[in-house]
Amino acid sequence: MIEPDYVEGDSAPESLLTLQQWQRLSAIALFFFCLRLFKTVFGNIGYLAPTLLVFYQGMQRYPGYSALALAAISLLLIGVGILHYWVFRFRVIDDTVEIHSGILRKKQLNLPFSRIQNVRLLQPIYYRLSDHLCIVLDTAGSSQQEAQLAALPRVLAEQLQQAIYLAKAGQPAVVAAAEQQSTQAAVPAGEQLLCTRSVKDLVFYGISNNRVMLVLGLAAPFYKPITELVGQQLDALGLDVARWFNPDLQSWLWLGLAALALTMLLMLLITLLSIAASVLSYYQFQLWHVGDRYVRRSGLLTRHEISMKASRLQWLQLQQDWVDKLIGRCNVHYEQVHTPYSEYQEQAEHGKIMVPAVLPAAAARLLAEVYPDNQLANSVFGTVNWRYLVPVFAGFCLPLLLVSQYVFLPMQPVMAMASLLAIAMLVGLFLLRWRRFGYAMDANYLYIRQGVIGTDYYCVPLHKLQQLSIKQHWFMQKAGLKHLTLVFASGSLTIPYMPAAAAEAIANYALYRAESSNKGWM
Repeated sequence: MIEPDYVEGDSAPESLLTLQQWQRLSAIALFFFCLRLFKTVFGNIGYLAPTLLVFYQGMQRYPGYSALALAAISLLLIGVGILHYWVFRFRVIDDTVEIHSGILRKKQLNLPFSRIQNVRLLQPIYYRLSDHLCIVLDTAGSSQQEAQLAALPRVLAEQLQQAIYLAKAGQPAVVAAAEQQSTQAAVPAGEQLLCTRSVKDLVFYGISNNRVMLVLGLAAPFYKPITELVGQQLDALGLDVARWFNPDLQSWLWLGLAALALTMLLMLLITLLSIAASVLSYYQFQLWHVGDRYVRRSGLLTRHEISMKASRLQWLQLQQDWVDKLIGRCNVHYEQVHTPYSEYQEQAEHGKIMVPAVLPAAAARLLAEVYPDNQLANSVFGTVNWRYLVPVFAGFCLPLLLVSQYVFLPMQPVMAMASLLAIAMLVGLFLLRWRRFGYAMDANYLYIRQGVIGTDYYCVPLHKLQQLSIKQHWFMQKAGLKHLTLVFASGSLTIPYMPAAAAEAIANYALYRAESSNKGWM
């Protein structure tokens, strides 16, 4: 094996020519390999929850042995991480990234520049002092073909990123990168800052997009030990919480208020966690338009740089949930080509471009920047037929109403009235959803409107269409209605219970635009 010319401690190379020889990563990459191994083992808390619960009980009984076992496991994982680092080699030759890795099972990955879809630059907090970057090379294939080069000097990482983009544009990558003069403060020509987000904006995003149910579900195996621990602390303070929730000692009104107060406290704690996660992910958020690409840069502990080619953009979504509606914000999603493996790839969520918590006027400006000729603001939306509600009411609301009244009405009329009120609210939400659903089309775009209290808008270029389907079952046939489903590279959009003539007109024109347009969908 040829020994590398570039070693730890040398100044950053002037070009990519040194990478044509086999390289070992910088020693700081040890942090990356060890932390990645810990994340692989302990990251999926849902599967490990029973094991962690047993381990927690063992710590209470045998704290000394448990601490020894934890130390042994940690040392073992660190040792395996060091071995992964030691056997890792890479080089860049003939517009191809070649990687040798693996301890017991050796793996050789040859990744041509032409197959690389996105080049993501990450900078964890432990890379800040040495100014190293981690490069993630995304392909359209499986996650097994995703390549990561940890701890490259910034100049070298940026040169490699530029070389890949030059190669995909049909230019000789390594030669062009060797001639390019790079500096740490360099700003690419034609780079336009589209949007930034302040900490206040990120707080709004954390409030409106917290994942309460997800956190509660993951914490389910720990409810019992958490409850016992909290109970012991409350007993030590002289607070008898069990008495507060005892139905033999308290009225139904008191129990309801106590349950509501406890729920609100729990949601407040989870909302604070959601705000913290939002700040960690999107701190110093910047969206840039650089040449033919959109680039997102953000992150507090780990700085992310996500790049997406503009031609891969399939549609723009302006998303507004009910909390977003209350605070007057919305989120802008840049939906790109979706592969069957993208949701399983490591850091898939960080590979997307989404602008959080923008004002509606700013969202309209971002939409106009991407699609200058869109007519979303001036569109008149058609509505779906009222029969859209029949399956929901007949198949869900009516059975729920009958069962709740049969169970509660004879013995607990108060609960019967409460369930009746809840079902009435549910019916109202379905009515709002039906009234909100709309569609429109102009010469170039299809517009879809959805939502309940908030509103989501989709602006979809018709030439990106991949396939479509029109469906009609017996309930719709007599009323002259049809379902229209349009499939794009980023997913599918369905307009249900629309007039048959409108469905066929949109389908025929969309197919015409997809066939006659000279624009590529990628």
